[in-house]
Amino acid sequence: MNLKVKQTSERHHMLSPGDTVLVALSGGADSMALLNVLYELKNEYRLTLRAAHFNHGIRGDEALRDENFCVEVCREMGVELFVGRADIPELARKLGIGVEECGRQERYAFFDRVAPDAKVATAHTLSDCEETFLFNLARGASLKGLTSIPPVRDNIIRPLIDCSRAEIEAYCEENGIRFVTDSTNLSDEYTRNRIRHKIVPELKNLNGAFDSAFSRCVDSLREDEELLAMLSSAAVERARVPDGFLVEQLAVLHPSLRRRAVADIVVSLTGEKPQHHHIDAVCKLFLSSGDVQICGGVSLRVRGGLLQKVADPCGEWSVEVEIGNNKLSGYDVNIAVCDKNDTINIEKINKHLLDNSVNYDKIKGKLFLTSIREGDRVCLRGRGVTKQLRKIFNEMHVQPELRRSIPVLRDDEGILWVHGVGVAQRAAVDKDTCRMLVLTSEKV
Repeated sequence: MNLKVKQTSERHHMLSPGDTVLVALSGGADSMALLNVLYELKNEYRLTLRAAHFNHGIRGDEALRDENFCVEVCREMGVELFVGRADIPELARKLGIGVEECGRQERYAFFDRVAPDAKVATAHTLSDCEETFLFNLARGASLKGLTSIPPVRDNIIRPLIDCSRAEIEAYCEENGIRFVTDSTNLSDEYTRNRIRHKIVPELKNLNGAFDSAFSRCVDSLREDEELLAMLSSAAVERARVPDGFLVEQLAVLHPSLRRRAVADIVVSLTGEKPQHHHIDAVCKLFLSSGDVQICGGVSLRVRGGLLQKVADPCGEWSVEVEIGNNKLSGYDVNIAVCDKNDTINIEKINKHLLDNSVNYDKIKGKLFLTSIREGDRVCLRGRGVTKQLRKIFNEMHVQPELRRSIPVLRDDEGILWVHGVGVAQRAAVDKDTCRMLVLTSEKV
């Protein structure tokens, strides 16, 4: 299986020499196999290998058993382990979202906090892909949903994505790898378990080579999805003009490509993935002028042959920065210039200060405090991934109506810092920093 994982890694460019890899470790067979395979490959790739276990606060003593097991195994292997905990059911109730979605968000946020510069390796398998495909199919997914679990997404890698659950269990048995079993995996109460225990076995009865057949199928779907995504992106750029998007360019597209282009436009304007009925509503506007409200409370309008975002009634705002206290509508932002020698050693500066300090010598031109702007994107310190600011706010559960007042520090090149979010990588404080711009902000 080591060879298969290595081939998968090379095919999808998952690992590079010198990478730091954080293994998402549950203690189950899949994640224990992943930890051991990467442990075997770490010298060849010169990997720095770490692990992280997240206790969701759902299974009581059994969850504590899993946590203690992960601690014991990592101690024996000499692998650094990070442990996180949260009461996911209670948090999900407060946020008004599903327990599974809440757990996923909190788990990945934890991984990002403990190892922001690492690639995160999760133990998703070919069998997980099969179950996800069938689950999405039952919900009426588009082609993208039927591509199932991507082998790579941002800094997330899935080295076991071509390995079946049977292969992994055989690998654990052959190599004497211990693991724990989540009792909820044995119950048919959950949809995925019903798919795993009832539907997949029937498909394997129809075709004994179902795993390899599915693998070929999903590989083809991913290639098709990649091509269509490229065509959609090109169509959007052809339709783009300074004030919006030309309806005549969008309306003549093949229906499949038109829907994709509209979805891409909605994401670019709102930072949120539109639902099926949102896309339909926008496409209908191409036949006549009008307005339609889509996700995040945003409205789109067709007027004079242009598809445009309806202006935010609160409007954008911008003020030139003053050293000292800057009083804004809703926030006070204090800005001070500090010599690094006046602080403690740079390696010992706490994370909160680093997230709110800008390398003064990397500032380009004038400084402004502004509102969030359409299309804002930022690569945060230590993340290595550029994201839409709206998407970051979504992940932080910041309500759309509250976002306009949140202060954003910019220079002539773009975003330097965002209140409550952090500092951009390009202006982050490092060992060569001489002067820092230190920001403290509070809501008033």
